[in-house]
Amino acid sequence: MKLQQRILLVAFALLSVWIMMSIFKVHIKIEILKKDNYNQRVKFAERKEENILVSPYNGKKNLAPIYVPWSDYKEPYKNEMEEKLHDSYRFNKYLSDRLPLNRDVDDTRPRMCLSQKYPKYMGKVSVVLISYNEAVSVVFRTIYSVINRSPSYLLHEFILYDDGSIWEESIGPMKAEAEKVKEVPVRFIRNETRGGLMRARTSAAKYATGDIMVYLDSHCEVLPGWLEPLIEPIYKDYTAVTCPVIDTIDWKSMNIMSDNHPISSMGSYNILLNYNWYPIPSYEQQRRKKEHGGNWAISPIRSPAMAGGLFAISRKYFHELGEYDTQMNVWGGENTEISIRIWTCGGSLLFTPCSKVAHVFRHGYPYDFQGDHFETVLFNYKRVAKVWLDEDEDFYYHLRPMARNKDVGDISERVELRRRLQCKPYKWFVRNIAPNLILKEDIKFFGQLKNEYHQNYCVDNLGNDSKGAGLHIGTYPCHPSDGAIDNQIVIFSKEGMLRTIDKCINLNYEGALTLNYCYDYQPELYQWEYDVQTKVVRHIHTGKCLDAGEKPMSTKIKAENCNNSARQRWTFTYSYI
Repeated sequence: MKLQQRILLVAFALLSVWIMMSIFKVHIKIEILKKDNYNQRVKFAERKEENILVSPYNGKKNLAPIYVPWSDYKEPYKNEMEEKLHDSYRFNKYLSDRLPLNRDVDDTRPRMCLSQKYPKYMGKVSVVLISYNEAVSVVFRTIYSVINRSPSYLLHEFILYDDGSIWEESIGPMKAEAEKVKEVPVRFIRNETRGGLMRARTSAAKYATGDIMVYLDSHCEVLPGWLEPLIEPIYKDYTAVTCPVIDTIDWKSMNIMSDNHPISSMGSYNILLNYNWYPIPSYEQQRRKKEHGGNWAISPIRSPAMAGGLFAISRKYFHELGEYDTQMNVWGGENTEISIRIWTCGGSLLFTPCSKVAHVFRHGYPYDFQGDHFETVLFNYKRVAKVWLDEDEDFYYHLRPMARNKDVGDISERVELRRRLQCKPYKWFVRNIAPNLILKEDIKFFGQLKNEYHQNYCVDNLGNDSKGAGLHIGTYPCHPSDGAIDNQIVIFSKEGMLRTIDKCINLNYEGALTLNYCYDYQPELYQWEYDVQTKVVRHIHTGKCLDAGEKPMSTKIKAENCNNSARQRWTFTYSYI
């Protein structure tokens, strides 16, 4: 065979091999594509399956009762045992031990909630409970209420984290009761020393494996249909953090106090960083109506702050957001801190009207604060102020002078977290999220408002500031200015608003000064002017002047016809002009 023929044969053979390999590769690619398409179709089918809409789970009823092993529910009631145990637990522990752990409860959701539909599969839920010297009966009434009123395809596990309890019932018997639960894993994890709520919740989160974590206090009972509306906003947006409606379990009777009216309040905090409840602003109601139509009354409510004990959050987002400030002590202020962080760092905080959880509000604190209660909370609040309040940190120290020189440790880690998360300034939060607050830059005068005629007497809200709207203010001996002057803080804003910590001051029909919310009001009724030279505080709409009255101490002061008397001359402690 000639050389040329041999070369052609080799070339032809190589070409044939190349063609065969190409065909084989194409075939492989086709098979891979077929497999990928199949997998995509499977995933798409799964997503479609996940988006099947279902009614909320109403729960199981009329179950065989379960009691703690030492319950004497068959015996006559012993009042002396109720009194004996009350001092240790600050609720009726004796009665709690006599009640079934899986008792039935009434369905008190707003009626519209019953017809709502939710995606069936919205992620696995880890329920996290922190226990410290807690009664077994209330802990497992919480757990069984969740088991019996949550769909099994959503409920993944319980993390029952003991934060260094020293009472025996809260350790051995608690663990033994956890091991009895068969429906859902209950992981009992014990910390040998008490770390406080913030450290305990952060540590407990490391054991959770669900997509969503629901933090509950360890003395709650969830109501029917509670879970789906709570986690649906998180399913739609993983940066949403949600809170249920909180009903009350009476500490003495252990009865659940609830009704089926849609919630009309939101949570926020005042200028002292203390949590309180406020009416939902009209602009938020308008947003809900626009976005949710006929169901607006049960739609999620944007809330500036959470109460702190009960909320749901994506596990991924909890860690991304920076968990808790674990340098805070015991509890107090952590709800304010995480609320500001959620809003300013890209998330949202929502109250969910169709999700209801009842909570035992104790008759006092059954535990110590590892020191003075006020000092512990003040320590935590100052950490909030230093990290989050920007220019308003100084204003906070005027209101809490004992905090100014208080050592609260290193905050650099939290400051760096804020920088890394690219959080918005505190001013944005007040302007856009919390209408009840006021900024330092909006204030002209503040502090105690002292009368010239009744020397050493100040305007005082008489404790009415946090009790609702329409209540009177009066005068009272001035508190030492270097202490807590909460009831005597009066602020005069650049817009002419006269306000206390929580409320704004106007006049009622008889000319008496009353406290009302600082938004959704008739502006002309709330306008005042203060003349630094004459020291007169005048109500612009009526033309009348603030008058201390004849008696130095009063429970109801009024605005009277202006007469330039010493009773109508007033001085503020501080000025920002």
